[in-house]
Amino acid sequence: MSILVTGCNSTLGYHLLNLFPHNNQGRIVAMASELPPEHLRLAHVRYVKGNHQDYKEMFALLSEWKPAEIYHIVSQEFSLGMPGMKASSLLQFFMTGAFNVLETVRQAVPKARVLLASSAEIYGGSKGMMDVLHRETDTPQPMTPYATAQASCELLARQYTLAHNLDIVTARPFSVTGPHQHEKFVLSSTASQIAAIAQHDGETAIYTGNLDVSRDYLDVRDQARAMTLLMKRGVTGETYNICSGKVRTIRDMVQFLINLSGYPIEIRVDPALERHIDIPLLAGSPEKFMALTGWKPMISLEDSLRDLYAEIKTRRNSPPPQG
Repeated sequence: MSILVTGCNSTLGYHLLNLFPHNNQGRIVAMASELPPEHLRLAHVRYVKGNHQDYKEMFALLSEWKPAEIYHIVSQEFSLGMPGMKASSLLQFFMTGAFNVLETVRQAVPKARVLLASSAEIYGGSKGMMDVLHRETDTPQPMTPYATAQASCELLARQYTLAHNLDIVTARPFSVTGPHQHEKFVLSSTASQIAAIAQHDGETAIYTGNLDVSRDYLDVRDQARAMTLLMKRGVTGETYNICSGKVRTIRDMVQFLINLSGYPIEIRVDPALERHIDIPLLAGSPEKFMALTGWKPMISLEDSLRDLYAEIKTRRNSPPPQG
């Protein structure tokens, strides 16, 4: 059986691919516009540089490999949005990509199962919705172009399910962290700054954006495991939160990373790192997904942060990868 993963250069992509059978060499295809560095490529995976914005390219890929399962997780590469990209371009990027994937599935592999990775950001943070665990039945209240784009992709997926009988299930992941996370994210950026201080014994201050927000975090390995379960057991046309149902403030997690280092590090807020629109609290109910699969998080947030910090220290102390 052939499996296709789009967005393979994300943190989720790496851990998801690592879960697939290692004896299925040559039938697991991972695609992204920029491929992961060599040291993060897995031997049992065939990596293909491709552009899901190009319909002909997607059609050729699906026609050649005939995947039975497609994980469309491109959104995970850009879950903070793409810096400098205009709102109109962001909307076009996600909608065009989702359309190309779903339409080429309809044309080339109409029996394939598609897992669409959306985002919990579509819930927004409107008045009266700040102190609840969001459920899949909540009305989307997107507050950013990225969230609007994801909500639109969900509607497109529903259209293809209803009008063309495609087998699509939608995941709404909440926040994630863990080893190999890109340093553009707040916790990995914090861990990297702390590791630099420990390595060079330099300035004992780190720079962050707004820390007084609360999020529902999962370890990326638990998230990857959830995605594979959802691919196997999710009901066609349904949407599932992927989250823990527990909330922590960003400040608490940053302080935990500081405590790990053993250094008396000062936190300095840099206005340039603050998001223009930042939802004060974003948490979800995993009840629907847990009832379906029996899944539950197996890695505590503390262990996830320990592993993140250890991996980033190794990353910083390693020589630059060749090629």
